[in-house]
Amino acid sequence: LGTIERCVKLYSNPGEVVLSPFMGIGSEGYVALKFGRRFIGMELKESYFGVGVKNLKAAVARNKLPDLFDWAEQQMEMETQP
Repeated sequence: LGTIERCVKLYSNPGEVVLSPFMGIGSEGYVALKFGRRFIGMELKESYFGVGVKNLKAAVARNKLPDLFDWAEQQMEMETQP
């Protein structure tokens, strides 16, 4: 993943789209999402695609930042605690 990380950082900016026409298990997508890029990937082999989707969902869950509603819910929970 080190080489992919260097390439994503060098050749894209946060918010841009990284395209992988041969996605495999989604390594480029995982790194792209990790560094705040968006990702489009294509894969012909269904088994690789399934693993790639699982890896990308993990990356999204890992990087999920709280939105305004999450913050408000946390504030309400803190106020109701004794």
